[in-house]
Amino acid sequence: MDQGVIKVLHFSSRYEECGVAKYLGHYIKGMKDVPHIENEYFDVSPYRTPHMNEAELTKMANDLRRQLKDYDILHIQLEFALYAHDSFRRIVEAGKRAGKKVLITIHSSPGLHGAGKPVRLKGLGPRSMLMYLRDKRNQKIFIENYIVPFRQADLLLVHNEPTADSLRYFGIHPDRIVKVLHPVQVFDDPEPSTRIARELHRQDGDVIYCTIGFFHKYKGIVEAVKALKFLPENYKLAILGGMKADSDDIAFYDKVTDLIDQLGLQNRVYIAGYIPTDDELNALIRECDVCLFPYNGVYYGQVSSGSINLAFSNGAPVIAYPTAAISELASIADGAVVLCETYAYYELARELKRIDIKKQSELSKKFAEKMAWPKVSAELVKVYEALASK
Repeated sequence: MDQGVIKVLHFSSRYEECGVAKYLGHYIKGMKDVPHIENEYFDVSPYRTPHMNEAELTKMANDLRRQLKDYDILHIQLEFALYAHDSFRRIVEAGKRAGKKVLITIHSSPGLHGAGKPVRLKGLGPRSMLMYLRDKRNQKIFIENYIVPFRQADLLLVHNEPTADSLRYFGIHPDRIVKVLHPVQVFDDPEPSTRIARELHRQDGDVIYCTIGFFHKYKGIVEAVKALKFLPENYKLAILGGMKADSDDIAFYDKVTDLIDQLGLQNRVYIAGYIPTDDELNALIRECDVCLFPYNGVYYGQVSSGSINLAFSNGAPVIAYPTAAISELASIADGAVVLCETYAYYELARELKRIDIKKQSELSKKFAEKMAWPKVSAELVKVYEALASK
């Protein structure tokens, strides 16, 4: 192994249509001019783990351990929903048995998964007892498969304080938690789009606001639609995204379209559907005047959103609900995030009517430059250097 070179093996999604895959891809691209860091992917994606049997999981862990002999660091991207069975625990154990440093990037707080709350008996009947025993068992499994591996890892990387708080609750020493704010993507200017203007019959004076990303009940798409009822006719909504192929709530799409129909907003809402490339998505964002993030305060209180960073990347003004994670972002965004007073779609309409679009666009551009991925990639390089030197 070359003296001074730090070799990192990544366990992550890579080719799938997945935010985590794009996230890591941007990081690695941001390190392309750092000669002493060598990045490589392990050839198994977490998306394959739900389809693995016991023998296949064992083979995966053994192959990972063997491959790690040529590397210094195992870097795992953890989104809980991606790892099935006890695959995550096996991956961490393979890294430690290989004698390598293990770094885990945690994309959502463990507190979201119920393990952070004491299990209580909610009644005295047989049904309550069965639910108590089931919850107790699920919590035990979660702790064994995730919290114990967290304690074994050398370092845990998070993007917001609520996730760090949850880890400390589970007994992770603060010295083993490092917080790096979610970077902002850097894109070349896309080919200009006229799709939104065409579909929404844009006229002079129209204000088009948008939501970004796959359909999900926690992203506030329903709230974005309802806000139109309190806005003048020249306000229109573009929903930039469709239903994720592996979603477990396909019916939510119909709920949104039923609402649009019931409120008589067919001519003021356009659903773009699945958007296959970054260039196309960026071009659509740039057609819009404002980006909305009316996110659920519980789930997105502990999750950092890559979609907000897409708004910054494209110089778009941002209006958001005051979740803990977004409020933390707003505190360092130098005015680039307009927070609603509370979680109410009337407040979305209020902020849309009074936002200074030109001013907020400039603030978004400045924050994007401050948090550009190549700059934040340098922070990850420092993390690798510190780990490798221990």
